[in-house]
Amino acid sequence: MKGINYESDKNRLLLVSDITKGLEASEFYADAAGVGAWDRSPSAIYWSPDSATLYLAVEDRARVRMFSVAADPATTSFPCLIYADSATEGHVVSSGKILVTGSSFLDNSIYSWVDPVAAAASNATSGVSLISANLGYGAKWGLSKSQISEVYYEGDGGHMVQAWVIKPSFFKENETYPLAFYVHGGPQGSTADTWSNRWNMMVFAEQGYVVVAFNPTGSTGFGQALTDRIQNNWGGSPYIDLVKGYEFIEANLPYVDTNRSVELGASYGGYMGFWIAGHDLGKKFKAQFVHDGSFNTLSQYASEELWFMQHDFNGTLWDDYDNYARWNPAAHTKNWTTPMLIVHNDLDYRLPIAEGLAAFNVLQAKGVPSKFLNFPDENHWVLKPENSLIWHKTVLDWLNGYVGLPSYSQAGDEIYRGTLMNGPWSLWGNTTV
Repeated sequence: MKGINYESDKNRLLLVSDITKGLEASEFYADAAGVGAWDRSPSAIYWSPDSATLYLAVEDRARVRMFSVAADPATTSFPCLIYADSATEGHVVSSGKILVTGSSFLDNSIYSWVDPVAAAASNATSGVSLISANLGYGAKWGLSKSQISEVYYEGDGGHMVQAWVIKPSFFKENETYPLAFYVHGGPQGSTADTWSNRWNMMVFAEQGYVVVAFNPTGSTGFGQALTDRIQNNWGGSPYIDLVKGYEFIEANLPYVDTNRSVELGASYGGYMGFWIAGHDLGKKFKAQFVHDGSFNTLSQYASEELWFMQHDFNGTLWDDYDNYARWNPAAHTKNWTTPMLIVHNDLDYRLPIAEGLAAFNVLQAKGVPSKFLNFPDENHWVLKPENSLIWHKTVLDWLNGYVGLPSYSQAGDEIYRGTLMNGPWSLWGNTTV
């Protein structure tokens, strides 16, 4: 990394040839501009047994792929793809093969052997053999890879935006399904083909939605320029990308009933939910769900991550006030009319709970149907199993109720509304659905 901006800076690949002779490092793919000729950001590095080759875990087009490259900073050949799916970790054994652990939307633990020589020579179309997939790629539950596809469309400024399209397992071509419109957090992050216990796209799809999960401006894995473009642009290009994404769905996905659309996201995705609510796109949705989102950008200095704010808003609150005010969702609450569920937790010091409470109070004062769910013992994420169960039942019941899908909770599940792992829980607000 070149700077202190942990979530947004590009990881550079450098080599110290002999630590006994000094710590001077040589950079791979260095260029005059200082950004690097290879436009990817390695997250992990593994050595071959003979130290002649490096194996890199790299986020690439909504997957964490593995590449190989000669362990020589003077090389002009770009890394070769050796594992095309999403890798979690690599373990190089004495034979030279790599044991790769990974995951996907469909499976939490996938194990493969990779022959890096054969894989590099074939762009990973050979040399990769599956050992096991813990969940059988979802087959035990009637899920399959056929449910998952991806699309690209032109976003703001002409760059191509990637989005995942995930259908329910019972999908039929001649029928239509409500839309779940998902925006990831970060904003320097991505919705990748990896497993998640918290935001599992398959769980939402199996309710009966077609899930469209976007990687707009600010996303990682599509080149540093797209990631960097989010700076001082939170409600600008990303919002336009999403508007164009909605238009793409209307024009190209006839099986999606956009008259039954819901929008959801967390963290920056929650910020975007608040921003969308105050702009024209918000009128397209029957309901929204915001988890631990940023409501008032002028309150960002309550965060534990001041370096993050100063990077993304290109300065400090006192010297660059207009940058913080420009993309403030709180300035557009006059336009809020879409029903909204807000979840915000007491131990979230990245985006303190006042963000969620303030947004909820606005909704209540305006008479907009809304609920507020609070976990006193969770932080930016809901991690405890019983809390997660309450989170899912509350969220899915809220969204499903607005698009005509059955409730996720069952008649005998009322007890979930009164129990929590570590004390009472709170759900406030009118419940009009």
